Amino acid sequence: MKYRLPILICVLLLTAIGIIWIQPRMDSTKSSGIKPNCSRVKQCLRAEVAWPQGMEYCPSTLAPWTVRNRSRDGKWGYSMSIRECASDTIISPRFDVAEKFGLNGLAKVSRDGKWGYVNLKGEETIELIFDAVGDDDYGLIPVRVNDKWGYVNTQGQIAVRPRFDEVSGVWGDEHNRSAVQLQGKWGYVAPNGDTVIEPRFDRVTGFHKGFAKVEMNRRWGLINKAGETVIAPSYDAIFSTHDDNLFLVVLNRRYGYFDNTGREIIPPRLVKPPKVRHNSARYQVSLSQEMLVSDDAAATAATPDVRINGWYFLDSPKEKLRFDENGKAQFWRNGEWFYINSKGMLEK
Repeated sequence: MKYRLPILICVLLLTAIGIIWIQPRMDSTKSSGIKPNCSRVKQCLRAEVAWPQGMEYCPSTLAPWTVRNRSRDGKWGYSMSIRECASDTIISPRFDVAEKFGLNGLAKVSRDGKWGYVNLKGEETIELIFDAVGDDDYGLIPVRVNDKWGYVNTQGQIAVRPRFDEVSGVWGDEHNRSAVQLQGKWGYVAPNGDTVIEPRFDRVTGFHKGFAKVEMNRRWGLINKAGETVIAPSYDAIFSTHDDNLFLVVLNRRYGYFDNTGREIIPPRLVKPPKVRHNSARYQVSLSQEMLVSDDAAATAATPDVRINGWYFLDSPKEKLRFDENGKAQFWRNGEWFYINSKGMLEK
């Protein structure tokens, strides 16, 4: 009897040790789907087609996130993070800084104060000759030379000659416009380096669905891909909405809407932004009394005492919304403008 407890403790300890030793190996095999094979990893690295297309036959064995940096003698290189291959060095330590590989199969590296990119074979595909480099955005990478920015492609060839004070590093959702700054003003260039919109704005955003927001004299507006003004830079802020046809504008803490042709749908006089939806080429807007009333006493006095609650078509011959010179809301119906009285009825 006196030996049962020590024997039981030994059995439990041995069981725990067995679980600790076996479980990581089981998890490693499950996570990859197959047991990692170092020779197969090296075969992937020798693939002549650019990453990742040339390595699609072994993605479970080698992927960008399975490569990690490893320091030795103050220098950085790369080795496999897979357990069975952890001792295999992919790229010998020779860089002062080495960042993680991206999905394009390239990693940002630095040596002696100069920056470039290296591929999984250890080749410096973008020479370490630049003062700074940015991130890859659909095959174009920002680079800085003598305080001027430009772009190179993933083969290290100059795409946009470094001549700008700053670049956005983002080509927009259509990948054909990048914002650039010259002498304090922002414009846009094409991937071949041609200027498509002359730098004349104080600040800009990337293009989305064919439009970009621009700032001039601390006021925001909207332009199209040709650089034409869609919404004049007259507002404190402009926001995209879930509807690609609509933009929310803010002026003096009042909200309104424009469509993507630059037509004013609701003047910026609402205290809160209403819900708007596009329905059969018309805009349907949910309005309530609280959207017309402000905490500001002066603004409240200029706002009609009405009960307004519901959806209204604002782009039809039947109903439209505007504000008169006193800030009172009016609705257009059947060719005439009406106010809404305290009972919710239309009146002249």
